[in-house]
Amino acid sequence: MHKTTSSLILIGLLACSASALAWQTKHSENYRYSWRDDSGLPHYSDSLNSEAIRNGYDVINSSGLVVRHVQRQLTPEERKVAEAEKAKADAAKAAADRQHAQDEQMLSAYPNEQVFRDSQQAEIDELTQAIRTTQINLHAQEQNLAQLLSHVADIKHDGKPVPAFLEKRIDAQRAAVTDQRAKLGKQQEAKVEAEKRVERLVQRYRKLRAAEDAATR
Repeated sequence: MHKTTSSLILIGLLACSASALAWQTKHSENYRYSWRDDSGLPHYSDSLNSEAIRNGYDVINSSGLVVRHVQRQLTPEERKVAEAEKAKADAAKAAADRQHAQDEQMLSAYPNEQVFRDSQQAEIDELTQAIRTTQINLHAQEQNLAQLLSHVADIKHDGKPVPAFLEKRIDAQRAAVTDQRAKLGKQQEAKVEAEKRVERLVQRYRKLRAAEDAATR
């Protein structure tokens, strides 16, 4: 009795498997493919050829509905362009993710706009102090140069030749003045850029904080 029951169960399982396989085969055979050739003419077939793969094709079910579209093969040049565009898109997404993380950190670190502005003002204050220091140094260098030039003028007025060492000192002093002026110009430009950057950051902070406040209402 046990053997008979087991045999019946096995036969039932085999019958179910055969039925499922037949159903799958039947329905898979019902799928057709459509594509357009190089001249743009439509084609329908139960199998694919190289032209369909090259130009792209649609998979159509037994009801005549497109269930999947397969893109055409890309040429090496097109593939290179597509890879470049994907790399660009990936880079843009990564940059957006970094910006989002920075925004979240900024909102978390500074409870209000004034605290945030004060934190950014520290950089501007440092640049302001550096500019004052350079201005003092520049003024001192200009005074030294003026004194040297005045001394040379006195020597020439007396009809005497200007010593070579004195001419070298004047050249060195002029170079020092030029360096200090260039340094001052760069520091002043850096301060202007820092002020613009801080203002942009404050505007962004204000916008983000307003959006966060609106979301929590």
